[in-house]
Parts: sequence; structure tokens; C-alpha cells
Amino acid sequence: MGLVATLRHRWPFVAIPVVVLATAAVVVRAVSGTDCADDCLRPAGSGAIAVSLRVVGETGEPVSGARVAVHAPVARPVELSTDDSGEARAPVLSGPAMAVVSAEGHLSEPVPLGWSDNGKVVTVRLLDRRNRVVVHSAGDVMFGRRYSAPPEKTGEQDEPLIPDNDAAAGAEDVVAAVAPAFAAADLRTVNLETVVSDRAIESAYPGKRNILKSAKQTVAGLRALSTDVAVLANNHTRDLLDAGIADTRAALKDAGIAAVGAGADETEAAAPHQRQINGAGVAVLAYTSLEGSFVNKSLPAASVRPPANLPPEDKWQYEERSWGFPEAGIPVAPRRIREAWDRFSAAEGKLDAGRVAALWASLEKAYPQVQDLVARRGHGGAALWDDTTSARQIQQAAATNSVVMVQVHSGFELQDAASDSIREISRAAIDAGADIVVAHHPHQLQGMEWYKGKLIAYSLGNFVFDQNFFASFASAFLRTVWEGDRLLEARLFPLEIVDYKPTPVTDSAARSVLTGVWERGLLPLESYRTSSGDVRTRPYTPDSDTKPAQIVISRHTGEIVSEPRQESPQRAELAPRQVVDLPAPVGPGTLVKPGAEKGVDVGRDLYRWGRFEDETADGAVSEAVHWSIDSKREGARSESAAEGLRGLRLEAKDGDGVRSRPVSRIALPRHRAYREDRGKIVSTDPDPSYSLTARVRRSPGATAELRLDIYHFDDGRLSEDPTSEVVATLVKPLDLPDDGQWHQVVVDLPLSELDSGAAQGNMVLPYLRLDAPPAGQATWLDIDDFRVIEWRDATGMSKTYGPYTVARNTANVSLTLPYTVLDSTGR
Repeated sequence: MGLVATLRHRWPFVAIPVVVLATAAVVVRAVSGTDCADDCLRPAGSGAIAVSLRVVGETGEPVSGARVAVHAPVARPVELSTDDSGEARAPVLSGPAMAVVSAEGHLSEPVPLGWSDNGKVVTVRLLDRRNRVVVHSAGDVMFGRRYSAPPEKTGEQDEPLIPDNDAAAGAEDVVAAVAPAFAAADLRTVNLETVVSDRAIESAYPGKRNILKSAKQTVAGLRALSTDVAVLANNHTRDLLDAGIADTRAALKDAGIAAVGAGADETEAAAPHQRQINGAGVAVLAYTSLEGSFVNKSLPAASVRPPANLPPEDKWQYEERSWGFPEAGIPVAPRRIREAWDRFSAAEGKLDAGRVAALWASLEKAYPQVQDLVARRGHGGAALWDDTTSARQIQQAAATNSVVMVQVHSGFELQDAASDSIREISRAAIDAGADIVVAHHPHQLQGMEWYKGKLIAYSLGNFVFDQNFFASFASAFLRTVWEGDRLLEARLFPLEIVDYKPTPVTDSAARSVLTGVWERGLLPLESYRTSSGDVRTRPYTPDSDTKPAQIVISRHTGEIVSEPRQESPQRAELAPRQVVDLPAPVGPGTLVKPGAEKGVDVGRDLYRWGRFEDETADGAVSEAVHWSIDSKREGARSESAAEGLRGLRLEAKDGDGVRSRPVSRIALPRHRAYREDRGKIVSTDPDPSYSLTARVRRSPGATAELRLDIYHFDDGRLSEDPTSEVVATLVKPLDLPDDGQWHQVVVDLPLSELDSGAAQGNMVLPYLRLDAPPAGQATWLDIDDFRVIEWRDATGMSKTYGPYTVARNTANVSLTLPYTVLDSTGR
């Protein structure tokens, strides 16, 4: 067995001592300049992809004269035509790319091409056109904030992706990689989670957190995506109050894009979008359950004393202002906003609509920070879901349309498990006549379910968004093909938001995204808000009308089916204290259910991108995805790969060292599953521990270290900005031999190292540092297979499937881990 194979299966490791720093962490960038001479470590390709496409019809017959557009480069696609046998040879590709295949009388088909296609003939099956309809649905979209005003100085990245003086071109460039695939449909919808307006930010909703505003010119990004319907039923559509809603609807109308889910009043907000496509009626309706009341109820009561360090921008929460409405039995008196809201809520149900509007106008004048995000009470906003009126509107749309799509904005942000509220609303929508429900708000991908034979997509995550949480980077758009009211095909096209740009992905990156959706659809959990206001999960058991969605991975995409997948029993033998990668068929794209073996931990990789491969189908050689390449002394190169096609190299010379890191902090979830026990919330999964692992080699004389900044991040207070504090900084010298050979480095992170008093570390930002060598000398460090592993005891994880790829024996005797692999292939 060769060296790399030995390292992969046996994991000999280098023991690393720990140094704890007392100083606060500083965000450190690479120290080299941004100028780039001939010796720059620029991203290197991994070879070439030579592939042909064979286009066949629905019954397998060759389709000659089919048009094949290979988007490499994206801006100048290569146009091909199939021969009499239905084949076309793509140009040799330097990396993965997106192709779009179309033919007269057939539905167009996006076709990602990746490294696994090299040397192959890829068969593309085109469905007959007939009276069929193809719908592409995507998640959350905005073009402001970090797109137009980057928050950090990062050398070449200082320039905004969407500059004020050319916002249209900037927005078009942001979506360029995904636009050809997303456009290949008859109807395209996005959740537009922003106001589109050129009004000054001073016109924003007073006191509201996270104002999302995009310049009017950025509607060009929606046009580049060929967007037909922009869904406005969300908690940001009223960020600039009613004037912002009017601006957004006007900008969309000028661009030829329909708006649904928000308006100047309740009638306009709830109005469906309806159109005829290939002789079939299609309707889109949109609603939200997020209306602002919970934020109002979370404000401090009159008995709560202001904190000593109260920020000036939060003083309004504690100010007493004179307000009352005697007509509704509320005497005029000095009150905080919370008490005023409570008085309003108690009186509202006793008044008719006209008096409620007057009461609201009076309250809002005194307390402009009081939130109401939906159309009611005499003002505009998003369409609020109502069990009676919304169901009736869906029934009316179903009576005159073949396909009824309902989009719902609900749930909790950055949660793996779908919420109780979105489940209830989705089922009610289907019971009323919806053929499919597409949901959003969590800002990350969630699972899918079949309810009474209808598909529910609980969250498609972000599509074009500037959040910088790792959980929010994975994305997908949903392709559904309809014949009348019958769903012929549902398929996910996996994406990754790379440097804030949505980009199709292939190979292991695609399988990782799809496996995440699949796992979350199988979770026996739902998220909910506890009586104390915290968001937790609790056990969930599907009823007889519900089946979890299964994912069949093929051609870098995921077909969504309802039939259970084949289970394959496997065993892994572990020597005492041994750590092993679970052997094939385990890998990206598989789900594993471990057996209950005491003394064995199973692990998942929380980072996912430490192989440094170029698997983005953007028609170009990519940098190291989700790794911060900020200097000319860092780069992904084929010569630096321990296994696979590329690894990361750091070079130090000319008196300069280099520090390198992922683009964002990596979440370290303490627990994923909970239940209520006699009024208390208790976790049901085992306590975790963590390890950072990598294959590393260094040149003679190279001195390197791993630095870990441990953070506590808290975003639990809806009326306040999130807080983030460093609770520990760890430095671990990389004392591996400087023999130029690969060595496995394992750095364990027990919970005791993550906490400082009551503050629990829940995020980590690792830095790799290569020190400056003596003058006139150069050193290097190669890194591959960099992973941040979350470990949990196998006995506590034996009831659910997860993307576990590694196991470790914590005992001093040999053990056997039985486990079951869920088949993701089309077999």
C-alpha cells in the first residue's frame, strides 16, 4: 500500500502541543502585497475534461440537430450541433462547465459537466415538448449590502461586486454563472428578499434590524436570470415602508417581471399571478407568517431596567412617550413601546377595520419602531397567511389553473429541521388545492417531503445573497416538469454561493449539497420556538399522508422521488484508538446510519471544501472555493495534492510570511436534537467533540503553526444586533517532519477548550501560518484534505442517517462498527 493510501486508511498523526493565548484575536490577512508578478501562486487547473454529449429523445431515439451551448467561458458559450447519431463533442474544458441542450419539439435541459465526465459520452435525455411546462424555482435574492459596500478592506476585493456607478452590469455579472441553467425553463420564480429602490437609507423602517435595499438598476440581475415572477411575501419587502413596496413593484413592472405576495393593501398583496403556458394555466400565490408581532412582544417591559451600556440606537426601546387612544379605551399616558403594543393588541380585536386602521396610525405615529410587516391595518405589506382566507384564494386559483404553486415565507433562520409552522401552512395549502409548495426564510437548504403525493420544498436557501455563514453557502434551484396537473419530474440543481456569486457545482461538491438536503428531509425532527423564546428541535413523526423525499443523484443533479432507497449493510474494523475513513461506498453523496457500538465515534466534516478541488461549473479555473486567497503566496495547485487533483500551497520568501484561512467562521453545533422532559428542554444527541485534520507536508526549514480563534456568536435577540466575542485563541505548532513527505495532522478540540466561563464557543476560525524564512531563502507548506470534524458517540446516533465519513475507536481494544449506507445512485 502506497504512502497516500496508508495515510488515508490508517491516519498516523503528528501530536500537536497546545499554546493558549490570552490576547484578543485580530482578523489577520495574508501579509504579502496584492501585486502579482510571474511567480504568483495563481489557481492552477487540474488537467482537462474531454467529453461528448449524446442527445436522445424521450423514448431513446437519437436527436440530430440538437443545439448544445457549452458555457466555457460563461460570457462566450461555444455553440455545437449534434450529428445524425445525436452526438456532439464539447471543446476540451479546463474545468467543469454548464451546458444547455435544446431541440425543436423538446424541453431544454441544463447539463453540468464535471471531472467525472472526462473521457465519457454523457447521454442527455430530452423530454417531448407537447403541452408540458417547466418551472425553475430559487430561493432568497438581494443585490445590496455587501454587494455594493464590502465591509472589510481586502486588497483586490475592496471593489464592490455591484458598484453604484454600474449597478446593472454588476448584478448581471453576479448571476452570470447560474443564469444559463436557470433560464432553461418556461417559468422562473425567485424570492426577492429586498426592497428595490434608490431612496435614501434614512427612509428605512425605524428600529428594524437588517434593512435590505438594492439599487433599482440591479433589477438587471433578475432579467439576466430570465426571472418571470418575483415573490415579495417576506419580512423584508416593507423595509422602506409602503413607499419601498411601491418602488419595488414599479421597478419589476418596468423590467417585465411580475410581482406576487405584497402590495399597497391586502387585496393587491394576496392577488395571485396567473398565466397561460403551452395551453396550461399556471398560478403562483405567495404568503408569509412573519408579521412583526413576535419582535414587538420581545421588547423590554416597563419593569425591565435599561442596561448600563445601552447603545444610543437602542434607547427607543426604553423611552416613555405619551400615547393613548381613548376611543378604544386606552387613556393617554407615558408608556414604553412594549406597553403600548400590549394595549394595542388587547384593543384591536374589539374594533372594526376602520377603527383598527386609525388606532394603528396613532400608535405608529408615536412609536414608529413598532413593527407590522404585512398588509393590514390600513397600510401595505406582504400577504399574511390566514387559514381561512388564504385557503379560499388557493381554492379559487385551483379551479381555473392546471398548476398551482404556493410559496411560503416562514420558519426559523439557519435551522436544519423544518419548522412546525411551515409544515402546518404547507399542508393546509395542499389541502386547499396547491400542487406544490416552495418555502423560504431559513437562509439555508432544508429537506423536502411528499404530502398526499404533492412535493413540499421547505427551504431552497439563499440564491443571490451576501450572508457569510457556511450554512448559507450551499444552495440549489428546483426544476419541476408538469403535464397538466401531473408532476413528471422534480430535480435539484446544486449550487454554491462562492464569493457571493451563485455557481453550479459538480462531482463531490454537488453530491455534498444534495446529501445535505436528503439528510434534512429524513430528520425525525421539527424546529419550534419554546415558551422562553429559544428555537429548538423536537421529535417529529410523519403521518400516513407524508413520505420523506429521497434523492437520486445522477449527472451532478438530484432527482426527487418518493420510493425508499436501497440500504446496504457494512462493517468497519477499528484497531485500538484508530481513526479511519469509512471505506467505499461511503463518501460525499452517501448517508450512513451507524450501529450502536460503544467506544466508537462517528464524524462528519463541517467544512466540506478542504480538498481544494475546482468543482464549480463556471467555465473557468477557480480559486480555492471558500478559502481566503488574499496574497500572491497562496494558491491551489495540482503539484500540492496529496490525493485528488489539487491541494493548497503557501509560500514564504523575500522576508514575508503568510497567513491563510477559510473565508468564514465554521459553526460548531453543540447539539442538534432536543425534547421536552417535564417542562425542561434536554438534548437527545450525545455531546460532541471536534478535530481539525489535514494532510500536510513542509519544505526543509519551514516553520508553521495552526491558530484557532474560538467565538461565541449569539443572534437570539430579534430587536438587537447579534453579538460575537472571542472566547479562546489556541496556537498549535505544526511540528511534523520537514522531509517533504505527507503526514496526517490531527488536532483534537474537546469541549473544555471551547468554553470560557458561561460563554460557550460555537464557531471556529482556523488560520494556517507559515513564518517568514531567513533573508534569501524560501519555504513552502502544502495542505490537502483539510477537515473540521464533528464527532459524536455512535450509540447515540444509531437511529438516523447522516453524512458520516469517518470513525474513531476511543477504546484500548479492537472494535467493529456496523453501519448502513443509503444508496444515492439511480440503480
